Amino acid sequence: MHRYLYFLIFFLITQGCGGGGNNLEVKQNTAPLLVGSLNYEIDENTTEVVVFQATDAEGDSITYTISGVDSTVLSIEKNSGELTFNSPPNYEAPQDDNTDNTYEVTVTASDEQLSTSLKIMIVVNDVVEGLGGTNMLLMGNSFFRPYAERLNELALNANFLEHTETLFFRGGEDGTPIGLWENEDTSIEIKKILDSGNIEMLGMTAGNQNENNPTEGFSEWINYALQKNPNIIIFISIPPVDFPASWQQRAEDAGFNDIRELYSEFIKNQVHIELIDQLRGVYPSTNIFSIPTGWATFSLEGMYQNNTLLDEIQLFGGFNNSLFTDQKGHQGKIIAYAGALIWLNAIYNVHLQTDDFDTG
Repeated sequence: MHRYLYFLIFFLITQGCGGGGNNLEVKQNTAPLLVGSLNYEIDENTTEVVVFQATDAEGDSITYTISGVDSTVLSIEKNSGELTFNSPPNYEAPQDDNTDNTYEVTVTASDEQLSTSLKIMIVVNDVVEGLGGTNMLLMGNSFFRPYAERLNELALNANFLEHTETLFFRGGEDGTPIGLWENEDTSIEIKKILDSGNIEMLGMTAGNQNENNPTEGFSEWINYALQKNPNIIIFISIPPVDFPASWQQRAEDAGFNDIRELYSEFIKNQVHIELIDQLRGVYPSTNIFSIPTGWATFSLEGMYQNNTLLDEIQLFGGFNNSLFTDQKGHQGKIIAYAGALIWLNAIYNVHLQTDDFDTG
């Protein structure tokens, strides 16, 4: 009986171990496979870079992380592998470690046990972009009009793509601030524009001020504009002196050596001290400045007299090839564009030596 018991025990043991260790397979974990380019390019003002898609032979869940010198300005979604900038990169203000618009990060894919990394570089490209612009109301007379009518062309050329303007012109004194204010038709039209509440800048012309009340007309328009446009900016264009043939005599009669000295005195006393300083005192929270547009006229007339103009320009004649179109001194093309470029510099701070506008 004992002999049969031993046999039974031996049989059960051998059956339990049958086949030895051949049926016991130990799975070996492998790192995720992360494949991708080492170099990427995106345009500035965008955030999406690339979506990484690692694979795992064992089917384990994969999580993504980034590290490296520029990792603080980028993020990667831990489950999807989507790599993005935290904020749109600006080519003109790079945030990478050495500020060369090339961002370096290391992307890592992990199955929580093993990981694979990929060091990549992202180049941010410069993009020609609009620089915004200003919604303007420009109103004046015939010495103001040539500059106002060309500002839109120059602003768009300088890439201020959102520049907009509304223009109102009347001749002579009718185009001065007080003339436009007292004319019922123009006054109503201009007030409708200001009532829209979206005018950012108001441009008017200096000249023909009331000696007893130099701010007359200017203060009326500023008061009205501020009601619906509390942050409006005011500029006053200072025109040239008219009747250029008599400039020298007029200067001498006023006690000056030449017209440039007379113009400087006019800017200082009649425009800045008597007008703008007074307006700034009444409206201390409003930005009020002048544009001495007339300097373009005097500079070009001086070049004409010194025979240093590069083009065949007459003193009086047709618009396209003369400084003045009449004895009154209305501006020819060269003066109109030079004055408008002065406006562009004063309003949009465009450096005229680097502006690519072709004056012809």
